[in-house]
Amino acid sequence: MNFSKRLISLFSIAAAGLVAAPAFSQAQPVTIRIGHGSAAEDQLWLMKAKPEITPNQGKLYKLDFTLFRGGDTRNQAYEAGQLDMITGSGHSAIFVASQGMKFKVIAGLSRESIKGFHTLYMVMDNSPIKSIRDLKGKTVGNNAARSSIELWQRIAFEKAGLNPDRDVTWAIVPFPSQGEAVRSGKLDVGAFPEPFASNEMRKGGMRTLFTSKDANAYDEELMNIGANPDFIAKNPAAVRAFVADLVAATKYFLANEKAAKQALLDSKMVGLPPEVYFNMKDYAITADGSVDVEVLRKMQDDLLKYKFTKNKVDPASFVDLSFLPK
Repeated sequence: MNFSKRLISLFSIAAAGLVAAPAFSQAQPVTIRIGHGSAAEDQLWLMKAKPEITPNQGKLYKLDFTLFRGGDTRNQAYEAGQLDMITGSGHSAIFVASQGMKFKVIAGLSRESIKGFHTLYMVMDNSPIKSIRDLKGKTVGNNAARSSIELWQRIAFEKAGLNPDRDVTWAIVPFPSQGEAVRSGKLDVGAFPEPFASNEMRKGGMRTLFTSKDANAYDEELMNIGANPDFIAKNPAAVRAFVADLVAATKYFLANEKAAKQALLDSKMVGLPPEVYFNMKDYAITADGSVDVEVLRKMQDDLLKYKFTKNKVDPASFVDLSFLPK
């Protein structure tokens, strides 16, 4: 090979390397910063606790989890650009959408239903409070302003003839702290989703005053996953892979509940005694990751009626289920 041919060959190799470099860069997994809560999200947590059941994780995407005790702070972090995805209740999604927050609900995690566990509002066994009407003048626990917890309380209070704005005092207390707040007398009634309800019942000394389904009898969208539209537009393959893995993790959880729960305990994603976690009643889990837009419309009617929002928004405008496995 003469000098000129060798020089052309070297330039060709170098050029090939320049072309290959961007391809290698694009092959790197996309980091998904996801803010989550502490209840009704077990299959999402399982993606961190048992990544081997999610074939796309580490290849097309990787997860950066951040725990938030309330939906309000989670939404604030999302709007500040610190998160790419967030979990949130159906009620919260409707409310923030009506306030102009931009997101797309890409999957459902659970439903508040009589078919599964539903939120308990509990008082001390020895409390003189025997009915909702007895809460007049009392302090009631809420996890975050304009939450599903608060809406169910307001509906139940009005059904019992109480004015939620005048007859009770509201106190924002994170779910993990509500049990102690009730036991110490700081709250007269606390709100308990799982796993906090089972943990308090294990300790004893508390009883259920009413439930979320005493307020609303119909099935409601509980926890969903919302994603930033700009993030979706830039990373559609990663989002599709994530949703596919979420559905796979959900199927694993439903088929292998004990092994799944053991993984969550081992990873410290759930901080309950094993005998409590293994025996507690699960929420109605959304097996295929779907979201019922008609149910969201019905839930919006409640939000409008109880003045959680004045702005009406069509839930179909913020639900995008195109990333679910076909």
